[in-house]
Amino acid sequence: MSDDHGKREIPDSVGARIRYLRKQLNLTLKDLERLTGVSPSYINRIEKGERKAPSVPIIYKLAPVLQVSPQELMEMTEEEEREKDVIELVLTHYYTLCNRTQATQPMKDSLAELLQTIISSDLDGESKVRDSIVIIEKVREFLRLIRQ
Repeated sequence: MSDDHGKREIPDSVGARIRYLRKQLNLTLKDLERLTGVSPSYINRIEKGERKAPSVPIIYKLAPVLQVSPQELMEMTEEEEREKDVIELVLTHYYTLCNRTQATQPMKDSLAELLQTIISSDLDGESKVRDSIVIIEKVREFLRLIRQ
């Protein structure tokens, strides 16, 4: 009987999946540490993609706590594979802005609102002046948030 715990290749997307499942279960990094013995800084770096995917033994520690099988933790779901629109990406992913500031939820909300305003504006029609003013107001709000 062979033990394939160390032989299965783990995709890099596992970090995003760990974060998604952890957030769905309202678990903090400290909660995961308490339940698995895996350091919160290590999990955080995996989630952010700053570390390669964790080893299979780590997957086997995390999976039950995240309420999935190790195989499910290592495979992308249809939800994760589907194409996402830009607003969803802005709201759900972790990223930094041009000034290397980590985007906070209020910044993400403001950016998503700005993008939605731009997408739905009519800059060639009768409301182009009004829509342009609204876009400028949204830009100012976004800039205020990132400059704080």
